[in-house]
Amino acid sequence: MLYFLLILFLLVWGIFIYHVIRNKRLEGFFYKGFSSLLFILIYSYGLYDYVINKDNDLQLLLLEYKYIRLFVFLGLGLVCGLIGDLFLEVQYFYNKKKFYQINQGMIVFLLGHIFYILGMSFFMSFSYWSLLVGAIMTGVVYLGSKLMKIQFGKLASMSYIYTFVIFTMVGLAVIKAFELNFSGFSLSFMLGAIFFGISDLVLAPIYFQEKSNPVFAIINLSTYYLGQVLIALSISFL
Repeated sequence: MLYFLLILFLLVWGIFIYHVIRNKRLEGFFYKGFSSLLFILIYSYGLYDYVINKDNDLQLLLLEYKYIRLFVFLGLGLVCGLIGDLFLEVQYFYNKKKFYQINQGMIVFLLGHIFYILGMSFFMSFSYWSLLVGAIMTGVVYLGSKLMKIQFGKLASMSYIYTFVIFTMVGLAVIKAFELNFSGFSLSFMLGAIFFGISDLVLAPIYFQEKSNPVFAIINLSTYYLGQVLIALSISFL
């Protein structure tokens, strides 16, 4: 079943990319939503497999059982990804409110990253070193935006806050992968987080410099969906 979902995801994602390249945004909107739904289904199957096919005691309360909290927060993070995807895509239909739509999408994705951080922190523990990673990457993005002449405009504050949160999540994922000796779960989550971070770095020139080169879109969407799928798959390795 898992392989079927992965193959279906690749098929739908490929159709979505095709429509983006052809600038068929309305058709792409629906395939984008379906692609995002599929990484949630991949996660759901992993959760189902863990609960049904493995000998696990799930009788403890939500606030006392680290696995349940991990499942809940990872699931919420993926749902935020689906909602954020659709929020961001709406900008292509209401160009006059482009930055409003981007802001709403960033808020939802930021919330999703917070859920990922909470899930990892409750499952193991929070590392304050990850805050340093977030701060360093925020500085890198700030300097990079000046060198590349990227104008965030009214979204400058939100962009830097978002950068800090997502790379704190990436930093935490990397640190915990080292602590767990790159177990299947931690490696999958770490790679997913890194690809997610890369996708957002590529997204900046697309949104704020209006880079229309399809290569940018392909790199962004490839790294983003690969990141989300790897995060969704991570619980299958528990």
